[in-house]
Amino acid sequence: MALNLSKLLYRGQQPSFLTAIEPIPEAESALKEAKETIRSHLQKAIPAWLTETLGEKPTHAPRFRTQGSWAYRTCNKPCQIPPQEMDWDLGIYLPVSLWDDNDVSPKQAAKTFYSMVKEVMAPLAKEQGWTLTEKPTCIRVILNQGTQAHVDLPLYAAPDKDFPNIKEVVAKSIFAREAFAYDQANQPLQWDSLTRISLACQDGTWNDSDPGLVVKWFKSKQERHGEQLRRICRYLKAWRDHVWKSGGPSSIVLMVCAAQTLDRAAEDFEGRDDLALCHVLNALPGQLLNPVTEPMINPAEDLNRLSEEDQKTAAQLADDFRRAMNQALLSGINEKIQAVLMLQEHLGQRLPANYDVISVDTTADIRTIPPVPGPRTLIPATKAGDSEH
Repeated sequence: MALNLSKLLYRGQQPSFLTAIEPIPEAESALKEAKETIRSHLQKAIPAWLTETLGEKPTHAPRFRTQGSWAYRTCNKPCQIPPQEMDWDLGIYLPVSLWDDNDVSPKQAAKTFYSMVKEVMAPLAKEQGWTLTEKPTCIRVILNQGTQAHVDLPLYAAPDKDFPNIKEVVAKSIFAREAFAYDQANQPLQWDSLTRISLACQDGTWNDSDPGLVVKWFKSKQERHGEQLRRICRYLKAWRDHVWKSGGPSSIVLMVCAAQTLDRAAEDFEGRDDLALCHVLNALPGQLLNPVTEPMINPAEDLNRLSEEDQKTAAQLADDFRRAMNQALLSGINEKIQAVLMLQEHLGQRLPANYDVISVDTTADIRTIPPVPGPRTLIPATKAGDSEH
């Protein structure tokens, strides 16, 4: 005998784990309003700074692109407050004219552009009561005032000659509207014309980086697996945020692991988020112990940047969740309470104890895999990676 636990996770607009991890509307509105205020300010402040400081009047206005969890619609409500916060990744794209044909990065110092963002943001932050902090690849704007959220501002440089080809086009797909409408009033930018994109880093280096590749990759996987993939990714991120106060496997690692596992699935999990999550969890411990790469993003980049020790910790915690998920699904009809308690240990109290939506499933095909080798003593979770909500 087995249980159908799917409605604990998702059942449309009815109370479920998914509705419990939805961002609070007021916090989401405050974050969006702050993002728009920042964008409007930077549209004028950046060209003015370039003219006054570098003596170079930009030929094109800076462009802005929503990236990260808001582009994929995988943002969750923070689980542990503090220190967890919602974040909005607003990429700033700047045309750079001093770029030789044979160069792989602009001539201007990356540190100059990185510092520029902080400098032009300082007056607005003071006015709004925000706090500016420096991260290796962005300036972070912490909103304060009771809003557990921040806006990250990475700055990218692209060849000046490419900017005339970036044209505003009417979104032709739901995904495009969801990903970019926030920044372009339902008229997203066509970004494919950018031949080079370099990210300005705090240490003064330029890194080749195209966030659009992740958006394209996730879109292709969602077209294959539907909305269930997005939900599975959100469940995994919620698990991480319950187990780690900060750090843990990065969001992109969890997303890639989930998509690749579902790609290999020999069956369809339509209508059964519990089985889909179980299938993904059965593979996750092994994935977290190894390099995680995705050819559509960058075949040469290992996305799993955890240290060897932290990889073992993450894999062990994932295996504990895997075991609990399998055991909960294999529980009997009189073991609903125990099944919910087992899952709440890994997902927290946001998983509702709604026993009425649990039913018997005599057709469920639950598969288990051998445990991850090594001791199963729970290792305290510490900061191990990034944590994007």
